[in-house]
Amino acid sequence: MKNPRLRWVIPLLLLSVLVLFIINHLKSRDISGCPSDFTNSTDNAQAFLMGTIGGDYSDPNRDCWREQVIQPVLDELGVTYYNPVVENWSEENAREEAEAIANAETIVLVITESHNSFGSLAESGWAVLSAVQRNQTVIVYIADESDNADSLRARQIVLSQMIPLASSIDALIVTESLVEVTDALIDLYHE
Repeated sequence: MKNPRLRWVIPLLLLSVLVLFIINHLKSRDISGCPSDFTNSTDNAQAFLMGTIGGDYSDPNRDCWREQVIQPVLDELGVTYYNPVVENWSEENAREEAEAIANAETIVLVITESHNSFGSLAESGWAVLSAVQRNQTVIVYIADESDNADSLRARQIVLSQMIPLASSIDALIVTESLVEVTDALIDLYHE
């Protein structure tokens, strides 16, 4: 008589193979929910999109402000852009980012409330200073809300310095929402 425990071995093995296949398939695609089908070029990017990412490329909680809000507007306006979010960041990406930000007409800097964004907040001052020196337009939105006290403090410090500066620099546009960012882009690029 056959062992009743053995008759479950083959179905369990098949189920295990199926589960491994599904896991492998999910790992190989962008499960963040952010659209990933767009053209990125350092050669002719008119706008550089910097700011909050909030996780790894495939993180389902990654912030998609670039892909879902800004890029569709730029596509409609016929404006080329550089989105620095990549699946596997490398030193080559750092070189490409530096080239793209240096050559763009417009820097779009967005810090959302969904993540702490310490790196982007630290980077913001250098980006604005460099852009002003290169006569680039900078459109900024920094959410003044955060669940993290340190992030909230950093946001308040950056905004307290950036808002007065914007009143004396025409090419520095500080906005209060993503809608105002898109409005500024439309004003800037609508023919």
